[in-house]
Parts: sequence; C-alpha cells; structure tokens
Amino acid sequence: MKKYIFMIIAAMVVFISCKKGNGIIDGGLSNPKVNFNTYDFLKSHPKKVFDTTLMVIDKAGLRDVINGDVTFFVPNNYSINNFLNIKRDEARQIDENKKYTLDSLFKYFTPAMLRDSLGIYVFKGKISYGQLTEEGKIYHSVVAPAESFIISYTKTTGYLVDGIITNDAKLVYFIKVLGDRDIMVNGKMEDPTGDESLLDRSTVCQTSGIETTNGIVHVLSNSHPWTFKVKDF
Repeated sequence: MKKYIFMIIAAMVVFISCKKGNGIIDGGLSNPKVNFNTYDFLKSHPKKVFDTTLMVIDKAGLRDVINGDVTFFVPNNYSINNFLNIKRDEARQIDENKKYTLDSLFKYFTPAMLRDSLGIYVFKGKISYGQLTEEGKIYHSVVAPAESFIISYTKTTGYLVDGIITNDAKLVYFIKVLGDRDIMVNGKMEDPTGDESLLDRSTVCQTSGIETTNGIVHVLSNSHPWTFKVKDF
C-alpha cells in the first residue's frame, strides 16, 4: 500500500507530534536497544505519555502478552483520548450534556472487549525495519487473528535523526484493512468494491524500531484514534 498518505501529510503529522514532545521522532533510531521489557519501558518513559495505555493494558490482562516475543504498535495517551472524544461526540448526538471519559470506557468495556480492542496492535515475533517493504505485507495480530493489517514503510528525505539530517529515513505505516486490500488508481486509494466506507485506515509511527528485552515497539502518531475509531455520524 505504497504512499497511502502523501508524504507532506505524514511529515506534518510527525512534526506536530514532535513539537508536543511525546516521543523521539525518527527515521530509525541510532541506538534502538533499551534495557527494559516492553511494559516497563512504557512505564519508565519520562514524558508519562503511556499512563492511560498502561491502565488499559492492565484492565485487559495483556501485560504478559506484550512482554512476550511480540511487536507492539503502541497507541499512547493521546490516541486513547482521541477515541474517548469521538465516543463523547457520538453520545452528544443523543444528549448534549453527555460525557464519555476513561471511567466510561472501563464501565462499558469488559476486560475481554478491552483485550480485543488493544490486542489488534500486538503481533507475533519481532517486526523490524529489515523485514519491511514499501509495498507492505499483511499481518494478523496475536489477539485478533481475523483482522488484517498492513505494515510498510515510506522513505523520506531531509529527516532529522540525532541532530543530523539524513537522506535515507523511513516512516513506518500501520494500516487496518477493511474488506479487500485497497489499490492505487491514478494516485488515489480506492476500495476494489467501490465502497468508500471500506477504505483502509492508515496511521504513521512517530517512533519506531525500539528493541526492548523481549520484543519490538513502534509508537503510533498522537493523531491516531485508538481502535482506528471514526465517527458514526
């Protein structure tokens, strides 16, 4: 799914994420190894941008899963808050004073539902740069094997890595396939069935290729809505 999002849009996304200071924005870390397992790495992050994510992991009972031999595409606090905001806006179509908070999520989502929702981001084995292509490959998550995801990368230039401009950086994309895999027609993505509601949903990683003691971590953009949620109205 080559260049699913135009590069200028991707650059804007990662630039905004960087300005918020919520992770290393990179095209490949110069020193990707950390001496923590995945859960403890998220917990130890000095910016405290994974607190909500960790709460969901605990409620879902996924701690042992993400500390296994897996690759975790991590939705951070912003991603989950984006989901809550969409759910709130949907609720306000019925009651304009309605709220939808993290407490609401834990009230209405059972541990099994949380496990299914967060589990779509966890994949067996270590999916690192060396395994990625620009065309992308279909993967199935550990918890939700029925759903398909494409993991790919796009090269970009003029990218800042450790204070140095590089001409060979990669942006990693995480794409949820809806129905059949979309195709590029005249520079625009189209669903093979012609149903625009089935267009695949894509997000870019703001930090990628972190090697924990058990697996690989890619952190999704702040703009990503958890579960790839979109408004139903």
